[in-house]
Amino acid sequence: MSLATRAVYPSQPDALRQLLDELLADATPADGVPQGSLVGLIVPDSNRTSGGATAAAAYGLLRDAALDTVLIISPSHHGTFGRLSICQTDRYHTPLGEVTVNDHLRNELCDEDDDIFLDDTGHYHTEGADVQLPFLQRVLADDFDAVPIVMGEESPAYCRELGAAVGEVMYGKSALVVGSCDVLQAEADGLDKLRAAVEGLDESELMHLLGSETVKVEGMGALITTLIAAQKRGATEARILALEPPTDGAPGALAAAFWRG
Repeated sequence: MSLATRAVYPSQPDALRQLLDELLADATPADGVPQGSLVGLIVPDSNRTSGGATAAAAYGLLRDAALDTVLIISPSHHGTFGRLSICQTDRYHTPLGEVTVNDHLRNELCDEDDDIFLDDTGHYHTEGADVQLPFLQRVLADDFDAVPIVMGEESPAYCRELGAAVGEVMYGKSALVVGSCDVLQAEADGLDKLRAAVEGLDESELMHLLGSETVKVEGMGALITTLIAAQKRGATEARILALEPPTDGAPGALAAAFWRG
């Protein structure tokens, strides 16, 4: 595997800030972006910089956006633990500074569903929210708060529960849901089927596809849940912005967006 494939995001503020700004500056604006409100994004979960351009394709849509809160849904990298956890800290630290965690919204989520807990299990590693927050800090100029969520269980029931809860608490708010995932493997037609399921807003087909051998995704719960939450907020259009297959042992990268008309 090449050094470029193994490279990860810098941990030093200046180097990280420069890299993210370069990725965002190089991101090609999506053609024919719908005129509706952006309600959800899918971005790479991995901290490998090989997925940086794909992430920037999604985060570039947030330039000049006015958002109060971003809910970030990530897979667990500590194995399954049978619940959905929201970090307990009041401020989430990144190399670019601290982001306030929205205490009111996270408590609302816990009230919405008995499987959602304030729990640090699965949080504070080098992937998931730790990758997404620095991108958000660059495009939203720190003027936002966040609710980092880790899925310790990715069954269809948990995806539906969390998707419904997120859609409910976000109603009427200036908020966005971001789901992070990586494509681990795909059969010859797997990526085409993934594109069709996401762009068709087809929850059932997406669940079926990700539960088969056709496409393997780390963070399939985050992908499914984000689609469900977007639908709960009235999403009428979805688009794959970038889709890179896995190569040389490195995960593939997916970026997608959901809009409400």
